[in-house]
Amino acid sequence: MSLRTTNKRLRSSIVFVVVVFALLIARAVEIQVVQGAEYAARADRQHIREFDTSAKRGVIYDRNGEELAVSQRMATVVADPQMIEDAAAAAAALSPILGVEQALLEEKLEAAGRFVYLARKLEPSTGEQVSALKIRGVAVQPEEKRVYPKGSLAPQVLGFVGMENKGLAGLEFQYDEHLRGETGRRSIIGDPFGRTLGVLFDRSGREGDSLVLTIDEDIQYAAEHELMNVVERYGALGASAVVLDPRSGEILAMANVPLFDTNRYGAEDESMRRNSAVTDQFEPGSTFKMVVVAAALEAGLVDPETTFALGPSITLYDRTVHEAHEDIPAVRTMSVTEILAQSSNVGAVTLGLEVGEKGLVDMIERFGFTRKTGVDFPGEAAGYMLPQEDWSGTTIANIPIGQGISVTPLQLAAAYGAIANDGVYVQPHLAKGTELRPSHQAVSPEVARQLRDMLLVTVSAGTGKAAAVKGYSVAGKTGTAQKAAEDGRGYSNDRFIASFIGMVPADDPAVVVLVVVDEPTLEYYGSIVAAPAFAQIADFALRRLEIPPTISQ
Repeated sequence: MSLRTTNKRLRSSIVFVVVVFALLIARAVEIQVVQGAEYAARADRQHIREFDTSAKRGVIYDRNGEELAVSQRMATVVADPQMIEDAAAAAAALSPILGVEQALLEEKLEAAGRFVYLARKLEPSTGEQVSALKIRGVAVQPEEKRVYPKGSLAPQVLGFVGMENKGLAGLEFQYDEHLRGETGRRSIIGDPFGRTLGVLFDRSGREGDSLVLTIDEDIQYAAEHELMNVVERYGALGASAVVLDPRSGEILAMANVPLFDTNRYGAEDESMRRNSAVTDQFEPGSTFKMVVVAAALEAGLVDPETTFALGPSITLYDRTVHEAHEDIPAVRTMSVTEILAQSSNVGAVTLGLEVGEKGLVDMIERFGFTRKTGVDFPGEAAGYMLPQEDWSGTTIANIPIGQGISVTPLQLAAAYGAIANDGVYVQPHLAKGTELRPSHQAVSPEVARQLRDMLLVTVSAGTGKAAAVKGYSVAGKTGTAQKAAEDGRGYSNDRFIASFIGMVPADDPAVVVLVVVDEPTLEYYGSIVAAPAFAQIADFALRRLEIPPTISQ
């Protein structure tokens, strides 16, 4: 081989080496400079995880500091599908621990994204079992879970939160911004097996503020327990109760049955979650007769001893109103006190005609009917009554006996609260420190006192005898209202709402208690179904509040 050939080959080799090195250098420059940011980001995504950290939700307390809703630190299992080496094997190992179907886990582990939830808010011990598996791409991170220590106590009032710790119903929804706080942010460096190697930054969220309710846990429990007994005893669809402090407007108990465990709200029928005391409307029946009596007294048309000659029925145009009982004499003389105490339909309509449409509507509005009370609870109903300009000639025969008008249990309790509070209407509320609308004088103190005395007779000698509470004077009123017929024509003959509302002690009421029972079947009169339940709840509330007896034993 000639020297020229050797030199030529040597030059070719050198050129080849130079070209190869040039290409390698160019590729290195491309990787490190041109695509450096992209590859760095890929590396970070494989080893650095950034996620929101839920703030601890504020505690909800009853008025005495008992915890009704708290937050607990739980374990949430997440995965990066791009780091999973064997989705089927990982799903098989995780399924019995997480209690999730293997097929569903495998589907998640084969997803196209970089982040999936496998299971959320598990017991910390479950999280430890997952971590022990050391599955590449699967990690455990902390997350807050809302827990209700009292289980089924006041579930419709407290409400509940969703998976993201946002209030979805009840007071949890009403005060969500107050309770939720601010979400934090955390970034960690982890190994392929989901273990944390270090924390890049951890911006803590702001813990939510606590909320103190006006509810008394023990009175709430007593009310719910008694309502459950009533529903079972009389085969009713459900029942509601309100225990109200008439001076402050504080709601000491707001009960609805059937109950459910708030920790398992998703497992129950949605209808059970309604706070019927606030959201449901019903025709009040005879409990509404207090309003027409108040209107007549306030207008100076009658006094408690004014008498009327009343027959067993009264006809107005094409509408005839009968007494509830058939054994009524052709004509009887009744005082206004007796009309209320004996719950006379004919007497109530007679007083309505004395007062007139304008006077009756004015008193209805003074007591807060047909508008929301403004209670701090979502979804409150306003009740309903035809505008006065749309009244027919017979409407004045319906309204005084509690027909043709719908109210909520809370509206009725607040109206009687005004009678208990010397005529001053106070807005009811569920949270301590609530900013209230100004109170107003619904009726004069004198009329309020007269009404209490008349309602006292209703219990001592009238239809409400079963509402008596040993050691205390009770003023109250029974109610038995027909529900509308299912076809929308008139009233049903076998579907009723039984109720009783009263205040105790009658001379200086500490509490107003309302019991409403929906469609009792074995008995349906308020005097039989609701009055005894009132007595049980009122008796417990008085002892709980340490109100001394007013009548010698």
